[in-house]
Amino acid sequence: MRFQIVQPSGLLRYYIKHYCFMESDIDEADVTERVIPTENIQLMFHYKDPFVVLHSDNSVANQPRSIISGLSDSYSDVSTNGETGVVFISFYPAGACHFFNFPLTEIENLSVDMADIFNAEAKQIEESLYLKETIKERVTVIENFLLKRYSPIPSHDSLLIQRGFGIVKQSKGQTNARHLSESLYTSQKTLERKFSRYLGKTTKQVIKLVRFQEILQEFSVNKNISLSEYAYMNGYFDHSHFIKDFKSYSGYTPKEFLVKYPDYNINAESC
Repeated sequence: MRFQIVQPSGLLRYYIKHYCFMESDIDEADVTERVIPTENIQLMFHYKDPFVVLHSDNSVANQPRSIISGLSDSYSDVSTNGETGVVFISFYPAGACHFFNFPLTEIENLSVDMADIFNAEAKQIEESLYLKETIKERVTVIENFLLKRYSPIPSHDSLLIQRGFGIVKQSKGQTNARHLSESLYTSQKTLERKFSRYLGKTTKQVIKLVRFQEILQEFSVNKNISLSEYAYMNGYFDHSHFIKDFKSYSGYTPKEFLVKYPDYNINAESC
């Protein structure tokens, strides 16, 4: 399995973290990985054999060739299925809303076939990526598509969600909707509506998701502390609540996760 990270160019670098290409040959063994929730809307384009997905409800599906994935509350297991060629496009949390002219809460907990949204345009992108021979050429196809979709949201909304998410991130998810709205001099109802439309989840859900990501960060850097300390460091005063939240996002208890991934490093995750 080969990975390559490519940084976006020009205007796109303000909204997109990176493009991640993953490729494998047809004679390589299939690989299954658990996909756990992140803070980022993501696009995925397969230009070789699509993945197979086993969802947390035990349903199985073949992935479409092009997908937009909303923010999720749960995990899935994804397996390669032959010759792999796929690019993941990871947006910054407040980035995707500048390219998709619909409330991002509409794709919450979903991975949607791009052809259902963009019709013939999605099929053209899929075909173009299939026909290109190099990663550089494929990046050009992707960036041309994204630049055509670019439509900035109102500046006051952009500033509100960037500041709001920044506060959540800085607090490591240890805040609440009321404190956040007071810090931004707006009502809880207004902030929830803006978060839902532009980030893809309510204020409370975004806070909870960020806190989970911060726990994973702690797992990366603190290998020798107890699970009770992990819980306390991340604002949990009820150990059972900590375990319940962690398992709902990852499918594992914190102890099971650490046994399965003893060398887990969130900063080393390729895509």
